Amino acid sequence: MSVLRAQGLGKLYSSKGSVVYQALEDINLHVEAGEFVGIMGPSGSGKTTLLNLLATIDRPTSGQIEINGVNPSKLSDKKLALFRRRELGFVFQDFNLLDTLSIKDNIILPLVLEGMAPHLIEQRLNPLAEWLQITKLLGKRTYEVSGGQKQRAAIARALIHEPSLVLADELTGNLDSKAAKDVMDTLKEMNERLKATVLMVTHDPFSASYCQRIVFIKDGKLFSEIRRGSNRQAFFQQILDALSVLGGNYDDIPLTRA
Repeated sequence: MSVLRAQGLGKLYSSKGSVVYQALEDINLHVEAGEFVGIMGPSGSGKTTLLNLLATIDRPTSGQIEINGVNPSKLSDKKLALFRRRELGFVFQDFNLLDTLSIKDNIILPLVLEGMAPHLIEQRLNPLAEWLQITKLLGKRTYEVSGGQKQRAAIARALIHEPSLVLADELTGNLDSKAAKDVMDTLKEMNERLKATVLMVTHDPFSASYCQRIVFIKDGKLFSEIRRGSNRQAFFQQILDALSVLGGNYDDIPLTRA
């Protein structure tokens, strides 16, 4: 079953009626339930634009998106906000946690907004926090924990309302090598154990090697796609090869983490 279907997706940016540039052109992308898909491409290729469209933050100029059979662009602003809160989970590079709230309150915020009863919230929170090994951090503030712990909290927040699709944007970008590996191990386990459907934008081949397949974008168009076999190290090399064909600046890629 397709959780996400994007057909003929395009995005034009214009000024005073004239087209400034075409960020995306004729993108077709299907993501099945339980898949872990990566999106890669050079800077300016359209990755972030695509993610913003799929996240319903922006609307396409052409084509359409369906998430669980619903076209978000046909919803009113109020229904769209509700749809986004219920169907989508987000994990960002800069964590997007609120400093004024405890780690626990950050995680349960989506359920509080839904008006869920406190005892039901605890039933969701406790096993998730235990699995992510952040139970002892729940009472702390965001500035009292490490970057990797913040990202685990952000993953918990993205999962707690059991979304149809988790969207991750450069989620290891602000982490050191060990924390990045821990977070990607967690995301992979989340995908396998909870059958969570994940779509991740990344420039990092190490992070991308955890995906089941990777879609490459260049100049706003789909360029190629590769799938992982049983060997992650071999997949990592495939990713490096694909990026070298793709072009763009990848000179600062850390090659030692795989």
